[in-house]
Amino acid sequence: LLLKKLKKRPVDYFRMFYADTALFGSKPGTECGLKFFGTERTLFSSDSPFDPEGGPAFIRWTIEVIDSLDITPAERTAIYEGNARKLLKLKI
Repeated sequence: LLLKKLKKRPVDYFRMFYADTALFGSKPGTECGLKFFGTERTLFSSDSPFDPEGGPAFIRWTIEVIDSLDITPAERTAIYEGNARKLLKLKI
């Protein structure tokens, strides 16, 4: 019954969510998330301080993964900060 009321396929609504990069430094996981959500709906994040080093490892690993992705500089900037600015309506 609910499916008949939807204007889009359920998967298209899931694509409207925002994703993050807290994947413990997993490049394949990050690439999969970007393929599904796109760079315009992905936000930089980490699970710091819950890593083996007590904080810096997941941040460092996540940055290494993002910097190694085959994306444009503009897409990289969007992930690191631009998407959060838009989502949170920040003018800084």
